[in-house]
Amino acid sequence: MPIILTDGKWHHVCMTWATRDGQWEAYQDGVKKGSGQNLSAWHPIRPGGVFIMGQEQDMMGGRFDVTQSFVGDMADLQLWSRVLTASEIHSQASCEVHLAGDVVSWSEETVELHGGLTKSPFVPCH
Repeated sequence: MPIILTDGKWHHVCMTWATRDGQWEAYQDGVKKGSGQNLSAWHPIRPGGVFIMGQEQDMMGGRFDVTQSFVGDMADLQLWSRVLTASEIHSQASCEVHLAGDVVSWSEETVELHGGLTKSPFVPCH
């Protein structure tokens, strides 16, 4: 099942990935939409990099194409050092809990905007 985000509504999207076997899962609004194996298995993410949201890269760290950029709103990015359980993902998506990521936890202070973007107030689970 594809993840569809073009209906003009807010959606909770969660991707999981495990280094040891490359197992990944994709969730939309707390429902698993896809899964697979062998995605960069045994290739951990090294410290010191740059995390880029909303823009596809044609090469590491560059060659951005404006026609491949995300158009819309993003909020509340969280990154963890472990794979969340399906139950934790569902609880986040249904606003039963709000878990802060232990690697990255979205805050106004940590987000840098480039390319004419603007910040707007966001209230989760409205």
